[in-house]
Amino acid sequence: MKRVLLTLSGALLLLSAAPQKTMYQVMSSHPHDVKEMSPYIQTISHQGRLWLVNLKGKTPAHVMKHLRATNGQDVKHYLAQEAKAFASSSQITDFINRIDINSIKHDVEMLSNFKTRLAGTADNQKATAQVQEILTRLGFSVQQICYTSGACSVIADKAGDGPSNDVIMLMGHLDSVGKNFAGADDNASGTAVLLEVARVLKDYNNKKTIRFFATNGEEGGLYGAEHYASVLTNSGDIKKMVLAINMDMVGYNSNGIVELETDSQYEDLAKWFASLATTYTGLKSKITIGAWGSDHVPFIHAGVPTLLTIEDWSTKTPCYHMECDKPSTVNYKYAGEIAKLNLAAIMTKDAE
Repeated sequence: MKRVLLTLSGALLLLSAAPQKTMYQVMSSHPHDVKEMSPYIQTISHQGRLWLVNLKGKTPAHVMKHLRATNGQDVKHYLAQEAKAFASSSQITDFINRIDINSIKHDVEMLSNFKTRLAGTADNQKATAQVQEILTRLGFSVQQICYTSGACSVIADKAGDGPSNDVIMLMGHLDSVGKNFAGADDNASGTAVLLEVARVLKDYNNKKTIRFFATNGEEGGLYGAEHYASVLTNSGDIKKMVLAINMDMVGYNSNGIVELETDSQYEDLAKWFASLATTYTGLKSKITIGAWGSDHVPFIHAGVPTLLTIEDWSTKTPCYHMECDKPSTVNYKYAGEIAKLNLAAIMTKDAE
């Protein structure tokens, strides 16, 4: 009988291939989706963002859309305990020391002061305009790109002075699920860190173009990211993208762990980020292979080396998609550490 070894969070799970049922990865943690799925699934393992299940029987289509079949070889979840430090760069250290957690806090509070950031609403449009204004003041080339009328993302470019057309992109979604004066962790935290990294890097002499992409419509279905990845693919400009970093929910943590998520073809990229975390931050890294549920996914599918940085999913905010997701719940020091990690990644990649 053929057997398969499945690695989950450092443990080996031995599966007998032939009478085993098809295994599925769960692709949503939205509370209402989980409630709908629960009668039809049986958990095999649930480690961080990697949730593997079998089906109990005939499963309706609206549940199946949140499941992805896997043979266990294309999914992993483990603590990157052997992530060794690189030789640090004094220039990178200088720039990451400029990260100001009070600035991050200010922008989380600013975004959370809109009654709702649900995509397409008047307040969402005001929040989009506010993000655009901040990036414009920093001196970048800024534009909005709309996936539908009244629902737009913001793109800000800091052109490089080197010979290549390469682009490094940092992104985070500015919309929320629409709870009143909420969405601080999800995802004002990611947008605020994006703005802080942009503020720090405005004085950096980059060789490659650095792009800041404040996406919209993530909560409804990754609409802004899907649209922009399609635009870049159709124009051929997707080939210029040498790295994309997504930040979604980077503001709630009690254990100093960042989860690094991508698909199997970019596992080495996740390991590289783990070593950067060891070098430039106080963060420990978990690596999840099997990307889902945020704006990194469309760019992975378009062939861009892309990674999600997100709070440890095993201890994520208890206010996920709830009205209690307020600025007072955000761990700003932790968000600052993720800002340092992603700034270091941008500068390291730019120097290549």
